[in-house]
Amino acid sequence: MKRFLLPVIAMLIAFSCANNNSANEGKPFEMDGVWKGVLPAADCSGIEYILSLQPQGTYKMTITYIDGEGDGIDMVFYSTGKVVRVHEDKSQFLRLLPPPGNDTVYFKVVDSQVLRLVNKELEEPQNPELYNIVKGK
Repeated sequence: MKRFLLPVIAMLIAFSCANNNSANEGKPFEMDGVWKGVLPAADCSGIEYILSLQPQGTYKMTITYIDGEGDGIDMVFYSTGKVVRVHEDKSQFLRLLPPPGNDTVYFKVVDSQVLRLVNKELEEPQNPELYNIVKGK
């Protein structure tokens, strides 16, 4: 009986460890702080992102299109919602889920201090370092 149980237990432990990432899929991302950065834009001087992640798995984000209206007038948008983590190809992403009718935003977790804006297919832009937002102190 012992000979039979030992291999079965070993397989269960190995399977459990191998699937650890998928066990966290879709769960709120337990990370808090404020990340900021100005990203490039085609139609204005830049887009400032201020992303505040709360430990309960929610976010608040301010997106400012610098000189978006021209003549020094910025366009400012606010968003709040839930944060969900997504794993793909050994990378971790944050999916910001706003209220219905608003676009979902995705960030790649580069490290604990840097998040990178990516598209909905989780693909990075051509010059990825230009799309980073950095955790404030």
